[in-house]
Amino acid sequence: MRRSYVRVALAVTTLVALAFVIPLALLVHTAAQDRALREAERQALGLSAVVVVATDRDLVLASIMSTEAGQQQRLAAHLPTLGTVGTSRVDSAAVIHVRQQQSAGTVEVAGGRAYLRPVALPQGLIAVIEVYVPATSLRAGVGLAWLVLIGEAIVLVGVSTLLADRLAARVVRASRDLARTAADLGAGRLHARVRPSGPREIEDVGGALNLLADRFAELLATERALAANLSHRLRAPLTALRLNTEALPAGTDRERQLRVVDRLENEINAVIVEAARPLAARPRLRCDLGAVVADRTTFWGALAEDQGRPWQAEPPPTGITVPAAFSVVAEALDVLLGNVFHHTPETAGCRVTVERGEGWAAVVVDDAGPGIDDPEAAVSRGATGAESTGLGLDIARRLAADTGGRLTLGRGELGGARVMLTLGLAGDDAPPASARPRLWQRLGGAHARP
Repeated sequence: MRRSYVRVALAVTTLVALAFVIPLALLVHTAAQDRALREAERQALGLSAVVVVATDRDLVLASIMSTEAGQQQRLAAHLPTLGTVGTSRVDSAAVIHVRQQQSAGTVEVAGGRAYLRPVALPQGLIAVIEVYVPATSLRAGVGLAWLVLIGEAIVLVGVSTLLADRLAARVVRASRDLARTAADLGAGRLHARVRPSGPREIEDVGGALNLLADRFAELLATERALAANLSHRLRAPLTALRLNTEALPAGTDRERQLRVVDRLENEINAVIVEAARPLAARPRLRCDLGAVVADRTTFWGALAEDQGRPWQAEPPPTGITVPAAFSVVAEALDVLLGNVFHHTPETAGCRVTVERGEGWAAVVVDDAGPGIDDPEAAVSRGATGAESTGLGLDIARRLAADTGGRLTLGRGELGGARVMLTLGLAGDDAPPASARPRLWQRLGGAHARP
């Protein structure tokens, strides 16, 4: 941006300087020629009085040599009766032409220009006075004037460029401060603020960004407090649930229920801890996708066995690391599997598989239920056609988007719904975030609804 300002100022000032310098240079050159020709005319007029009355060639020559131009052999007189007196550089045709036209003029000669002036003599005769003007006289002072003009143009361009650079530096500095503060806010450093500077418009933007950051911090603090309060309020019913579970007879059901209560308590504690932790202090989360899939398929597989539901869960591959917390991925898988148990009959089968590609991995849930009539509405937050909150699939969709993947709904091989949760991988081999949308666009054809 700073270079652009400087280049624009340089281009504009150069054009303006050229628009003035070129005409002025031509004017100086023309003025120098006019000055030299006026001096030649003056010398011709001085010799005209002698030519009119002179009847002796020596008198005319003496008058010529008494002048500086004559001494430099630049003055001559073409007399109709006495011939040419002095040093001449023009041919007879030019002299005859001036006599016939009886008007002064100039003729180009070697090394300069000759000024010819007719003089009327008694008895109707015409004499012609020749004054030689060398090229150095025609250009006298032109070079120095041009150097002055070029120097002024260079100074003008330099000063303009320097001023543009200073102005651009001020604007760029303020813009970089805005960008740096916005990046800090995006990274969770909510204490970052802009020090308004630069032009008035950028100062206004900086002030607005500070107000936005303050308001965002207030809203975030309110949301954190609300999340912590709600989580704390769940402790009382959770305690009652634990006591009731512990009162059950010893056995498999009691142990299973206790594990569910333990997990619920851990999730509530995690919500309270995360609500109090600043965004910038939160670590980069990652987990083993295979471990999450194995854990959740074991849990839901036991429920499928109790219902007599056909259940197929292939062993997930190992070494698949995704940039999300174990609990978040588990929550998304619980949403996908829970929908199968909630919206399909107990006789409808379910199959869970894991696919992996370059920079991505996907959990695919197929069922033999009635399918999803409107996939687009199903992933809309708050939209539901059943007795639910309508948040489940949106939670899974947001997880996929946060990792650079996507959630795809369609119809699977079992005849019912096919839900594919595609996640980007964590680690050095994962593609950059800017390249992930294109990656998932390339995968769209393979995962689209048949």
